[in-house]
Amino acid sequence: MLVTSRHFRPDVTVTLIVLVWAMYTTPRLVQSLTGVKRRATVGDALPMNPLAVKLEVLLLLLVFALCAFVILRGTAALPTDRRMPLVLMLAPWVYVVVRDLYIDHVPTRGGMLYPVLVVAIWILRPQLRKLAVLGYLVVLTAVMCIALGVFLPESGIFISSAGTAVAPTKEILPLGILIGIFTDGNNLGQYLVLGLPSVMLIPRRVVRAAGIAVVLFAIVWTSSRSSLAAAALACGMWVLMTVTPSVLRRPMSWGLVGATGAVMIWWPLSTPADDALTNRGAIWRHSLDAWGNTPWFGSGSNWYSVLPQHVGSLGGFAFHGHNQFVHTLATGGLIFLFLVAAMFVTIAWAASQWSARGIFQPASLLVALFASSTLEVSFGFVDRAFLLAVTVLPLMFAVFATLPEHGSRRGHTKPRVESTA
Repeated sequence: MLVTSRHFRPDVTVTLIVLVWAMYTTPRLVQSLTGVKRRATVGDALPMNPLAVKLEVLLLLLVFALCAFVILRGTAALPTDRRMPLVLMLAPWVYVVVRDLYIDHVPTRGGMLYPVLVVAIWILRPQLRKLAVLGYLVVLTAVMCIALGVFLPESGIFISSAGTAVAPTKEILPLGILIGIFTDGNNLGQYLVLGLPSVMLIPRRVVRAAGIAVVLFAIVWTSSRSSLAAAALACGMWVLMTVTPSVLRRPMSWGLVGATGAVMIWWPLSTPADDALTNRGAIWRHSLDAWGNTPWFGSGSNWYSVLPQHVGSLGGFAFHGHNQFVHTLATGGLIFLFLVAAMFVTIAWAASQWSARGIFQPASLLVALFASSTLEVSFGFVDRAFLLAVTVLPLMFAVFATLPEHGSRRGHTKPRVESTA
């Protein structure tokens, strides 16, 4: 069953969704229209258009201000439930920031946004159906990226670090590799596939179907194999959950999410060759070797940014661990892994509660996230800012939104908030 809704009335929740989405997409659109676009190596900072920089700072401040408003307004009557899930959502961020400060690495402005977003959503207790707004915005992002690829290919199609057009053998469509407002097809593919479950919440069937088609076409044009696989799994799970008897939906949710997460963990541990999966085997091996030197605490969230100074064979293109499990171990060690695992088990529990009520967006998002994270890093606490809108927002909505009654229609919610603590 889809979450249906009436016309959305502008409110704090909708404003927050729009601002977080705009915080990354709008400056990158300005950069794509006016600045330099090409692939960069690690440590190679592309010149940003001054207008794009100012716009990004302004939108970031607006998001901070809105979250501060929500938090200050809610301090007089803070929620009394779901405090343990709140702690579990915040603990990995606290750990990684403290660990970074210990090695004199100060988080960026964007890296400080995660906790205020989480606390604001905990106080707001938003309705999950309002993520349809994010779905519309994801479709809009896909349309913008396709338009750039068609009408401004020098900005919308993949360009090498040397500034020349490339046509890799992995290209699926004979149109180049779509990057849109991003600098890499994999990044665009990640963004769209993680936003796809929110597109599935769009209430009108025709609009929803058209939106899904646009997003899937854009993902195919990116030639991102991991994103295509994640999209297929997310859509397949949604269909499978729809035809599953309601009494089996909770265990089915656990099973599918757990199986996808297990594959994400198993693959880099299966000792692939160094040149496997476009040299990801080498990245995984070097990352796990580095983790072995500091097994409990890892090497810090900035380790991959200094990696080319120490591991020349990776060629300066290892921006991250190319696997969420490997990246978590390499940057934060076993302690970080435990905290992140506790957080995602909590989110998976919340997703199973939604699935039991016929709402599959949270579970579908987790499947897409784990599938995408098998070959990429699709979630970050102090980095991966371009994915904030399609990961942190919907995941926190899943944990803190008010659950509907069992068997309720149109997402009717309980008068009292049900605790997930």
